[in-house]
Amino acid sequence: MKIDADVLEAIRSARCEGAALYLTGQLEDRLYRRVNLALSAVGGRWDRRKRGHIFPANAADDIAGLLAEREVTTDSERGYFPTPPALVDEILDLADLQAGQEVLEPSAGTGAMAERIADRGGVVDCVELDPGRAEIIRSQGYARQVAVADFLTLPVSARYDRVVMNPPFAKQLDIRHVQRALRCVRPNGLLVAVMFAGLAFRTNALAADFRSQVREARGTITPLPDHWFKGIRTVLTVIPVRPQLSQLAGRRTAEVPVSEQRASQEGLF
Repeated sequence: MKIDADVLEAIRSARCEGAALYLTGQLEDRLYRRVNLALSAVGGRWDRRKRGHIFPANAADDIAGLLAEREVTTDSERGYFPTPPALVDEILDLADLQAGQEVLEPSAGTGAMAERIADRGGVVDCVELDPGRAEIIRSQGYARQVAVADFLTLPVSARYDRVVMNPPFAKQLDIRHVQRALRCVRPNGLLVAVMFAGLAFRTNALAADFRSQVREARGTITPLPDHWFKGIRTVLTVIPVRPQLSQLAGRRTAEVPVSEQRASQEGLF
């Protein structure tokens, strides 16, 4: 996203103190929304108590690239759509989460689901590609582990009772993320995922094979109301992980490169 001149000027005029950035004066609403969007894209999160935008590290360093390049990649451009709280509760109800169960949340964002998992007594591990968002989760202390990584590149093993996830949708990445996540679920476990509605009607091999996999597992694909994600059509996919699926996952895990096996042994997962 290209940054308009008035947005750049508002950010240049701001005061940076350590991790905090304080805007100067009272900005007009439309301008403030665009400034907030730009700051959010580089890790700045509005803190009502501190009355400023708080960054993971040094605010001045974090906005330096923004000011120099005059453009940012927004959350929506990255495919990041936070899960609304009411939908989080619906997902966890479908997951039949029990206290003490181990849960994985790939593409964890700022921890909307992870926090509620911990509230319900689950032991949650998170994966998040964006370092700023991962640091927000880590700083809250409710996750056992937080890996900063692309989930598709991580080694996997069937060690979780539940996986709950809201993966990126672009280019059918949601299907690839869910297929990989299934390899992380123990026998008789359960996966619940928000996915793009296109998987229900696309005719390409990836979508067709995935639908067959859901049917074979006696899972469900249920449409969600459009209002959850700003008009983007989505579905909730629930997939029980039966022993035979877990055995397949075990064979695939055994085939990962030695470098990935070493990463797993070092505690990444």
